[in-house]
Amino acid sequence: MNGLGRRLTAALLAATTAVAMSGCVSRPDSGGGSGEGGTIRFTFAPDPVWDYITEQGILSEMEKESGITIEASSTWDEFGVFAGGHADIVSSASYEVPVIEEETGRDTVIIGKYNLDRSVIITRADNPAQTLADLKGQDISAYTAVSATLVWGAYAKKMHDVDFRTGGGDYNLIVSDPQQQADLVEKGEVAACLCLPEFAAPGLRSGELKVLYDGKASSDMYSELVVPEHEGPMINVFLAGNEWAQENPDKVEFFLDVWQRGLSEWEANKATIIETYPQHFAVEAPEDVAFVQDYIGDHDWFVRDVRFDQAWADGESQIFPFLKETGFMAEEQAQPKFRPSEQGGQS
Repeated sequence: MNGLGRRLTAALLAATTAVAMSGCVSRPDSGGGSGEGGTIRFTFAPDPVWDYITEQGILSEMEKESGITIEASSTWDEFGVFAGGHADIVSSASYEVPVIEEETGRDTVIIGKYNLDRSVIITRADNPAQTLADLKGQDISAYTAVSATLVWGAYAKKMHDVDFRTGGGDYNLIVSDPQQQADLVEKGEVAACLCLPEFAAPGLRSGELKVLYDGKASSDMYSELVVPEHEGPMINVFLAGNEWAQENPDKVEFFLDVWQRGLSEWEANKATIIETYPQHFAVEAPEDVAFVQDYIGDHDWFVRDVRFDQAWADGESQIFPFLKETGFMAEEQAQPKFRPSEQGGQS
């Protein structure tokens, strides 16, 4: 088992325990077959678009019209629920799906896309570094040992021939709470952080912090280094049990319809949604809310279409040979299955 597998196994065990203690509601069966009506069991981390369409009554209207309901549980421990068979659909980074499938023992399929990988490399503004190569040998905070850190490790290997990974390599990567990462950089306790930008909003707004690579996020790097102009990689795709998806195509399409409506609402009301649910963007002060509104105006990580075509699936799949050739995924690791939509979607 490679490093990703070992770490994800530990995370899944911890998540299973946490979910068992959290009292999440679940049902043993959401109904099979492709008949009308029924329930979709959906587990997702707290999300502003979901809160918006729920509180605006949009979801209930769509459920009433379709006869299908979505039984949602909001938790950071999605994979424990999914591993236990208590969710039909969860979210995941696209590049983590193969190991999730391996560790949960569930046959899965990617049915939709949602959030681009928005992770960035941040330093103090007075740090002369422009790239990870300039930070070789230094302490760097990362919010995860896997996920985006593996992808940035592959970028670093491709661009600079350096070994950027936890537990060894050319850097001392320290896994930290994402809410503390910007403070660690500002105080000089680490040279940089691999961060989600919203958690660094005050420092970026004040000019104390800067984003390396001319402000580019992981998704920008992917389109430059791996697949030109590709929309990805995704830090959130929608992942379903494969057998369930095959037996319930009506539920899959309804689920995608709901999220397409949510994305349309986001596009039309993003400033209002950020102001209404600032906690989902790790900000509180009005000036930081305004900064995130402006930042997302230039660096929106929400996609426009939840559905995708085969061309997009082919482009997203290139992350796996890229991770393998740079040493961040085992050669024998299988690739995930994608379910392109008959209704199309952006590629």
